[in-house]
Amino acid sequence: MRKFVIYGIIIGIVFVVMIYLLNYFGGGINFNDLYFFFLKSWWGLIGVALLLVSWITDAFNTYILVRISKSRIGFFQSLKATIISNFFGMITPSSTGGQPMQVVYLNKVGVSPGISTSVLVFKFIAWQGAIEMIAIFELGRAIVLLNAVPSALSLALIGFIISSSIIAIMILFNFNRKVYDVFFNVIRKFISIFKFSKKIEPKAEWLLAKFDDEIEKYSESAKNFTHKSYILILVFVLSIVSSGTSLLLVLPTIASLNLFNNGIQQFFDVLAIQALATLIIYYSPTPGSSGTAEGEFYLFFSSIVPGRYLATITIEWGILRYFIPLIIGFIVVLLESLRGVKITPEKDVIIKEKSS
Repeated sequence: MRKFVIYGIIIGIVFVVMIYLLNYFGGGINFNDLYFFFLKSWWGLIGVALLLVSWITDAFNTYILVRISKSRIGFFQSLKATIISNFFGMITPSSTGGQPMQVVYLNKVGVSPGISTSVLVFKFIAWQGAIEMIAIFELGRAIVLLNAVPSALSLALIGFIISSSIIAIMILFNFNRKVYDVFFNVIRKFISIFKFSKKIEPKAEWLLAKFDDEIEKYSESAKNFTHKSYILILVFVLSIVSSGTSLLLVLPTIASLNLFNNGIQQFFDVLAIQALATLIIYYSPTPGSSGTAEGEFYLFFSSIVPGRYLATITIEWGILRYFIPLIIGFIVVLLESLRGVKITPEKDVIIKEKSS
């Protein structure tokens, strides 16, 4: 709980600084529009609905892949895994804590670390691939729009290159046995170092045996995915829906201010810019990319949104994509903790199995 308080203080400071910068240097925030968006119109509810659709489709992917891997999980456990992953992503730099904590939770409900790691790697490939596909489809239009903001265009291209490289590495890692054998052998040799002591040797031997067992589960799970093409297609389609609805969180914020004058063309303009912006936002160093993500969002959308509305839209988007998931995630983590399913960053995923 103490760590959560520290995270809360850091996030609070980042949020206050962001509000200050946007209000005084970003054209000003219209708090009446904020109040209208979340409490007096349907647009805020539409934004929350898009968020829920993104979570639900992601949870379906987890559920399908775990079941294909011959393990058991309920759909609501899959949904909680998604929410918990989002929560820990929001409180760790560059959202790096989300997937490890999802492995922890899945282990708590009976899915082995080997299987859950394989599932999450595969989901990451599908999710990033879906956003890349949207970005490529809209790349020409996005470049035209972002020409007016050269720094945003440069960031977009850097994000595109980084994202493409990571996807290529993950594909090799998940589908090429030689690649992940090399990686896991390095970890295995590191564990073997601790066999020098007679006192530590039994624990190291147990850990090595457990590690080898999980690698076999990882390998078998990855093999199941590659041998079932219909699963690949289904997971990718669900990833397109999940990532697409996540990208579309900005649409209600713009529509609520009656800025859609050209209809469908502006819809695709927003999608084009947000797809490219998301590729670089992922790598912002603050907890959950808070603050820096909003700054990058402000920069990217300055190409199509009038300056007097930009700060307000940025805050509305930040609340939808960050603070609402943060609050819901905290509630889920708290309820799970009260049920005895303790989820904390410092716990190793194999402790429970060792004790049993």
